[in-house]
Amino acid sequence: MAHLDVLVVSSLLIVLGALELAAGRMLIRRQPDELVVDLVSLGQFVLVIKPVVIGGAGVLLALLAPQLQDSLADLPLWQAVLLAIIPADFLHYWYHRLGHSLPWMWRMHRTHHTATAMSISVAYRENWRWFLFMPDIWYAGFLVYLGLGEAVLISHLIFGSANVAIHSAFAWDRMLYSTPWAKPFAWLLERLIQLPSTHRSHHAELDEHGKPPHHNFAQLLFIWDVLFGTAHFARDRYPQRYGIPNDPGDPWYVQVWWPLLRSRKAGSEYQ
Repeated sequence: MAHLDVLVVSSLLIVLGALELAAGRMLIRRQPDELVVDLVSLGQFVLVIKPVVIGGAGVLLALLAPQLQDSLADLPLWQAVLLAIIPADFLHYWYHRLGHSLPWMWRMHRTHHTATAMSISVAYRENWRWFLFMPDIWYAGFLVYLGLGEAVLISHLIFGSANVAIHSAFAWDRMLYSTPWAKPFAWLLERLIQLPSTHRSHHAELDEHGKPPHHNFAQLLFIWDVLFGTAHFARDRYPQRYGIPNDPGDPWYVQVWWPLLRSRKAGSEYQ
């Protein structure tokens, strides 16, 4: 049970990935080394960074507040799951929003946005430092130390599945906007959770004003974008191009491991 989230999300990646490959959608309009960035990013997150961060958070609390170990273990599961999901999602919203606002954080996050097409393989495409400092992963580690390991497992199963679904090459929410009786349901759903339409708008190379998008930062609960004024409802108006403007095309190893490795290309932010 300890690795159920990894097993389920990995299975989802494999199944949807096979469907995308069969439909010719995983590699279409993508640069040759983009899939390498995706796979290396996923591997280092699952095998190294996430275990280190969650374990490190537990060690930190053990040093600072050993009396808190398992102090929330008796919390009812439904309350524990809400405690694992809502604050974590709130933290991720602001971390992600700052990742598009502060230049030094953008240099950590821009790897995710250099993908030139939507695919499930993009879901965990990040520079190593973005994962290392992600506050919701540290928060999960604290909760595990407090005795809420099962709730964290459930929350990460939900987060991981949602993350894969919104990056899918298949715009599965399209039917919500094209079916008359489903449109009221779509209006409500798109204000509650992140959908492919809203997340694709976030990944567009340029918005309708010709500028890089600065909206739709939610991980799971789109209500944060609604509350803090960053919601943009693209609905069935999907972007024509994905990526970042004037991408210098840095090598995969620079995108994944900057600043340990740097780029020599003109115009790169990884110098």
